[in-house]
Amino acid sequence: MTFNKAAGLASTLLGVGPGGGGLQKLTISHDGTDFADNGPIEALFNPHEISRSRAVTWEASDPAWGAWTWSGLQHEFGAVQPATLSLELFFDTYESRASASAWARATSFVTPPNPFQTGDATDVTALTSRVARLAEVDTELHRPPQCTLSWGAFSEIFTGVLTRLDERFTMFLPDGTPVRATLSCSFVESLTDAQLRERELHSADVDKTWTVRRNDTLHSIAAAEYRDPRLWRHIASANGIVNPRDLRPGMVLTIPRLG
Repeated sequence: MTFNKAAGLASTLLGVGPGGGGLQKLTISHDGTDFADNGPIEALFNPHEISRSRAVTWEASDPAWGAWTWSGLQHEFGAVQPATLSLELFFDTYESRASASAWARATSFVTPPNPFQTGDATDVTALTSRVARLAEVDTELHRPPQCTLSWGAFSEIFTGVLTRLDERFTMFLPDGTPVRATLSCSFVESLTDAQLRERELHSADVDKTWTVRRNDTLHSIAAAEYRDPRLWRHIASANGIVNPRDLRPGMVLTIPRLG
């Protein structure tokens, strides 16, 4: 799934069209504590495109008669994998110089001020380092920060953790100072405790039963019933299962309600 905002760039800059509230900036909120400013990270320039995807795993099963046909389901559900999101963020501190382009000057009345509006171009890593820190272990959390991406009316686009960051520096001053960079970011879904609780409240509210099939696991059953494989312990506890691998085809499990 790809969200492309290039077509609406002009209306966005002028604050017309849906919303009509002027230019909104993409932000990355996080629970990190090691930042000089622990507030949300704001994109200097909004991305042109956001790509989001999700994979579902199925395992092929052989028909009893040994020949594949379209009759009946020939694949068994495995699990719903966490969603992923990718985008590119562009940073440019060179255009803050007095020689900024005519386009930048012409649009300055409808765009937020550049944080380096005065003086000479500044090292762009002063901006990119905040995003890069999302891929480092936080001293208080003992893990990288969890992030929530939002963009104006497109609130809470995604909640997850940064799994890959590629930094490309494409412009330098004569003394080697980098002043232009593109960050390619990849995130994987990771729900907050509050989101998990909300999901539990809206999941199955009555007890059910599940007949175990070949290749079933507690994780795959939890993914099918609760849409979250991490809730497999609810099923194990309700059925007195100590070893999660001790499942046999034909077993009838109780699927407890949540909440």
